[in-house]
Amino acid sequence: MSILVVGSGVAGLTAAISAAQRGAEVTLLTKGALTDSNSMLAQGGYASVLGPNERTPGDSVESHVQDTLAAGSFHGSAEAVRVLCAQGADSVAELIARGVPFDRDAAGQLLLTLEAAHSFPRILHVGGDASGRGLTTALLSFAKSLADEGRLRVIEHAAVTSLALDSGAVTGLEYVCSDGLRRRQLASSVILATGGAGQLFAHTTNPAVATGDGVLLAARAGAVLKDLEFYQFHPTVLQVARADGGFDSQLVSEAVRGEGAVIRDASGRAFVSDYHPSGDLAPRDAVSRALALHQRENASGQAYLDATGIAPERGKDFLARRFPSLDAMTRAAGFDWARELLPISPAAHYWMGGVATDLHGATSVPGLYAVGEVACTGVHGANRLASNSLLEGAVFANHAVAHALSRGESWTASPADFGEQHLEVCVPEAPEVPETSAVPSRALLSPAILSRTDVQQATEQDAGIIRDAPGLNRLRHHLSSSRAADEETHGLKTLGLLLTESAAARRESLGAHYRQDSVSGGSEPRGGVVLKMENRTSTAELATAGRMA
Repeated sequence: MSILVVGSGVAGLTAAISAAQRGAEVTLLTKGALTDSNSMLAQGGYASVLGPNERTPGDSVESHVQDTLAAGSFHGSAEAVRVLCAQGADSVAELIARGVPFDRDAAGQLLLTLEAAHSFPRILHVGGDASGRGLTTALLSFAKSLADEGRLRVIEHAAVTSLALDSGAVTGLEYVCSDGLRRRQLASSVILATGGAGQLFAHTTNPAVATGDGVLLAARAGAVLKDLEFYQFHPTVLQVARADGGFDSQLVSEAVRGEGAVIRDASGRAFVSDYHPSGDLAPRDAVSRALALHQRENASGQAYLDATGIAPERGKDFLARRFPSLDAMTRAAGFDWARELLPISPAAHYWMGGVATDLHGATSVPGLYAVGEVACTGVHGANRLASNSLLEGAVFANHAVAHALSRGESWTASPADFGEQHLEVCVPEAPEVPETSAVPSRALLSPAILSRTDVQQATEQDAGIIRDAPGLNRLRHHLSSSRAADEETHGLKTLGLLLTESAAARRESLGAHYRQDSVSGGSEPRGGVVLKMENRTSTAELATAGRMA
């Protein structure tokens, strides 16, 4: 049995390791270096309810389930959420066995912290605020040991360009390496673990490689997509100036607010509770929306994160000990956050939507799986609960591998499993300007050729935190009537249109999808979203090609 895994974050590494340990022939491909992933940047941690003697008193799997469903505005799949939360303790044990050094106290007990919208401290960390790096580095080391033993093949700098289809089933893929040569490889199953698409927006916490490649690959192969309108913006992001005049978005972990930091406006007033009763510890969508609305409603709308009250209560060196990476980052940016406030703003962080899957990670296309952020398992609903993403990646990666190695000729998912009525979205290759005066004119957003920056700025302005029909119509017109400058920009343009049409169809605000013109009960009932492609054909020639040596 052969399996191709695309992506080297926690989900991809878990899938590759698990498959190799179970005797499969595994190849792991990654677009950049092995260390280029969203997982590597995750600060928060790993949400899990541990065993009875290790968890916080009063906590339970059911509490984690209810927190997850509530954060997602009860739009998620209760069944998927229960699978996720029930397997948390086992996944932690597996990660420890693979070398992940979760933080412990002096007695050797796993340390648990509180984050927004969690009812109990249940977040495990590595290196204080370097959890993603700690998890990913440990799994990379484990994967490399398997590679050294000849049990796992790794190909870096391999950009997957298409999936191979034969009679509607995925049978392999094509990719291009840094030498520019196109290669092909066949397999029994392909597991997409390509992460998110933060580069669709002008301000994002995601790395440069997060361009939504997996969603595009699956969509072009005919897979059903789901919940694309739900994009989470992280509320506390420090914009750090670069030497070239640009800015880098540096995430400040939600755990800082869990330890007592407060969001304030320019006058020093804590204002988030004006918009949500849970204030600074409200779900991410609510806090980001509070910042965006406050900025629109006030002449001086800049928000600040105030951590200056933590040191007097926890000790003057607490921030440096608890958040060593953040302490170094803020000081490098010129701030002493123990003494002064940090200017913050929201930035695109996580896509709750993606390739629709069942509980096995199976998509609507036989032979194709999706795990991690590229997938829509239903666990996040309309807004992801803090620190559930790494857990989801690990849990459902194992499910996908188990299914891929045991399914035989059967397949568990079909388009009908994700709804009876799917929204079809067509992405024109050439400019097609509609003959209407209803589309607002905007010279800035009407270039004949779309650059990556054009797409990012337009998407953030009209499909960011605050949306309405005029803005979505303007974005639809802008993206569909202009030609992209290059293939990657065309991919972002395609994703932008998929998100725009999904957001336009849901006319009622829900979770991270906030519409100023929200209409109660105004959303159109539908299943998922499919990309309409007139020239989608079977790549049987690839399926019959010889396996690459």
